Amino acid sequence: MNYIIEKKQLEKVLKAWSADYEVYAPQKAKQFSAFLPLGSSDLALDEPHNTRYPPKSLFLPQTEVLLRYNSRLNRLEDVEFNPKQRILFGIHPCDAQAAALLDTVFDTDEDNDPYWSNRRRGTLLIGLGCAEPPQTCFCTTVGGGPFNAKGLDALMTELEDAYFVEVFSEEAEKLFADLPKATKEQQNLVQKVQKSAVAKMAPAFETEGLKQKLDDNFDSEFWAEISESCLGCGVCTFLCPTCFCFDIVDEVQRSERVRNWDTCMFRTYSLEASGHNPRPSRKERTRQRLMHKYSYWLDHVNEIGCTGCGRCVRYCPVGLDIRAMLRAANALEMEPANA
Repeated sequence: MNYIIEKKQLEKVLKAWSADYEVYAPQKAKQFSAFLPLGSSDLALDEPHNTRYPPKSLFLPQTEVLLRYNSRLNRLEDVEFNPKQRILFGIHPCDAQAAALLDTVFDTDEDNDPYWSNRRRGTLLIGLGCAEPPQTCFCTTVGGGPFNAKGLDALMTELEDAYFVEVFSEEAEKLFADLPKATKEQQNLVQKVQKSAVAKMAPAFETEGLKQKLDDNFDSEFWAEISESCLGCGVCTFLCPTCFCFDIVDEVQRSERVRNWDTCMFRTYSLEASGHNPRPSRKERTRQRLMHKYSYWLDHVNEIGCTGCGRCVRYCPVGLDIRAMLRAANALEMEPANA
């Protein structure tokens, strides 16, 4: 079923939802936008770019307590964790697709992270498609799209004075059931908007055969060349919606075991207790970043581990562009197989 939210009624609708849900939406945060609890700031649904920090932080916080030590009873105690039902309103399709990809890491039959899965299962994702995709985005190149519905409970398309809503889950259907139904004319207009958005996105690089090129050139000097300007700051990975590296530390003074975001772009991430480091330079760490997205994810779930959100392109302080790196990789000659 398709519905209409009139823009003049949007604030009223969101407030009504907040009676039963904790509603997060993109809101102004200094010169950027961020997913914040409803009412924290002004809504920023008209921002062309994604929020600076990906909404994965609402499922995998930058820092979270996993266990506490009770010194009086001399035992470890689980952290009580009963998250409230939530709505992420206005999430872009690339970030919803990223959450679905991360489910294959944190929420499978073999490997289940209760901290991640409890938050994910209690959250509805209401997406907002991108009628004017920014030039840093390349979602169509990696199997997504500006109106891709993967991972979403509902998807909105902005019209002049309203949002057209496509609903995909029963739980989301309950949210919109009292709103006006969309007309056939509105549906036809939305199809034109969505097709126009896709047409604006030229392929950023060729993905056919890319994995094989990367695998066959694992020891190539190519990696040293493309990483020469890298500062190793980790911005590309911390702002990536599909990166999930973390470290777990025991904070003795606080009597807590804490999980923090980490990144393969830091030298200490791969430093072993023996002192050996299998990724001692930016060359190996840059290789790890690209190989993980465009080779290892394919080995894992047969999907590219990048959703083309463009954050790493937009925020790299020295202007490194993953799209240019992958175009250069495609131009490499295949390393000859060992005889």
